Amino acid sequence: MSGRARTRRVATWVVVAAVVFSAGTVGATTAETPDGSGDAVELSECTSISSAGTYVIGGDLRANGSEPCLRVTADDVRIVGDGHALSGDGDGVGVVADGVTNVTVENLTVTGFEAGVRFRGVDGGSLRGVAAVANADDGVQLRSTTGVLVVSTRADGNVDDGIVLDDADDNRIESSAFRRNGGDNGGDGVLLRNGSDDNVIRLSVADENVDDGIDLDNASGNLLESNLVRENVGLENADGIELRDADDNVIRRNTVRNNLDDGIDLARSDGNAVSRNTVTGNRNDGIPVGVADNNRIVGNVVRDSGSDGILLRGEASNNLVRSNTVTDSARDGILLRLGARGNRIVGNTVTDSARDGIVLRNATANVVRGSVVRDNADDGIEIDYGGDRNLVQRNDVFDNGAEGIRLHRSSGTRLLDNRVWRNGADGINVTDARGAVLVRNVANGNADNGVELTRVTASAVVESTTRENGANGIRLDHVRRVVVALTDGDDNGDGDVTVVESANVWTIDRSDPRSEPAVLEALIRRVTGLDVSV
Repeated sequence: MSGRARTRRVATWVVVAAVVFSAGTVGATTAETPDGSGDAVELSECTSISSAGTYVIGGDLRANGSEPCLRVTADDVRIVGDGHALSGDGDGVGVVADGVTNVTVENLTVTGFEAGVRFRGVDGGSLRGVAAVANADDGVQLRSTTGVLVVSTRADGNVDDGIVLDDADDNRIESSAFRRNGGDNGGDGVLLRNGSDDNVIRLSVADENVDDGIDLDNASGNLLESNLVRENVGLENADGIELRDADDNVIRRNTVRNNLDDGIDLARSDGNAVSRNTVTGNRNDGIPVGVADNNRIVGNVVRDSGSDGILLRGEASNNLVRSNTVTDSARDGILLRLGARGNRIVGNTVTDSARDGIVLRNATANVVRGSVVRDNADDGIEIDYGGDRNLVQRNDVFDNGAEGIRLHRSSGTRLLDNRVWRNGADGINVTDARGAVLVRNVANGNADNGVELTRVTASAVVESTTRENGANGIRLDHVRRVVVALTDGDDNGDGDVTVVESANVWTIDRSDPRSEPAVLEALIRRVTGLDVSV
């Protein structure tokens, strides 16, 4: 029996003693084959493992040169580290398994190599209690693997990424930690790339990495659940969780906080579900979605963002933003801009933003419905600069510092059934707009006007209630081709309806024969060109 590998019988109840051996060197040695009687092979130096069985590390091992310390070329291999370490000199790989099945490495520290552990083309197996620490590249590499479980493992202080899944499918990472990885050129805690699909990452920690905590790059169908992703702050673009060209992933119940850039960033990524996450204290945006379609941003808490809480930008389309709580954003609570189109902003609570609550800027054909927008420093809801053909419906907008709802340079937007009260300026302000439709809105108790239209053409205000506003119930200033019908105003400071230097303005009260629905709808269509249901 070789002095490099000796067989010992291991009963299932025996604790293997941690005996320290002198470090060996990498060579062409091969561990002896177990005899099939339940025995295990004890390893006392770096070697190749070419037979199935259990191999126990007898002491700390040191490798010199570029060869792996342990190379696995057989199926059904279990390597038990017994708490010992494999150490390298900055080159090579600690443990390599290539093109085999069912390989397990457990209770082992791997440090000082180019990469700590590399599984390539491995089907099945696990890393259990492995520590991949201070390696010159990645801590753990799973390349073209399937069905590998990484559990109770940590990758700390590696110069590039903590763990990389490259073209790797159906693997699981659970209850593991990836900390302080990366160098001058970046480095993520967890990186999935090049078609790594249908993996699960859960109950793990990714923190203090130079770049992103968890990065999905061209990776689809993955589940990220119940992870803690925090304080990834080494580079200016360090996100908590980043998706790039990554579709149909589920990002659920994660805590993402205090990252240098964004909390959860979706870029060119479609069909993802981002739900029930807590996203707090990130220095840029909480959840930005850029040039990305058909994503669901649902039930998240987004708080204390350094810029916007939730951002949809750059032709992001057909996304659903629903039932989120967005508070204390340093800029806007929810912002749609730069061509965002066809999105639904539904049932959100947006409060205490340093600027506006919900903003649609150069954003077309979106829906803002059923949201509570309150206590924002500027406007509650703002639509401006080409924000055309949007629908704002059944929102409660109150106690904002300026306008409750503001339309500016907008065309074809409809405000329906909103309740707007106690705002610091107008309840609803429409300026330099065309084709605005305001129906069944309630604007009471605002500091200035309930509803104000300035330099507006071809618009209609129908069945609105305006009471106890500081100035006018409804004020029309330099408007043309506007119909105001069936309004209910009372106890406004300067009057219920005031018209200033305007032309072709029609005011229809309930006693007017033209108030009959079909007649009124025809009148509105003739004056404004709009189809309005009364």
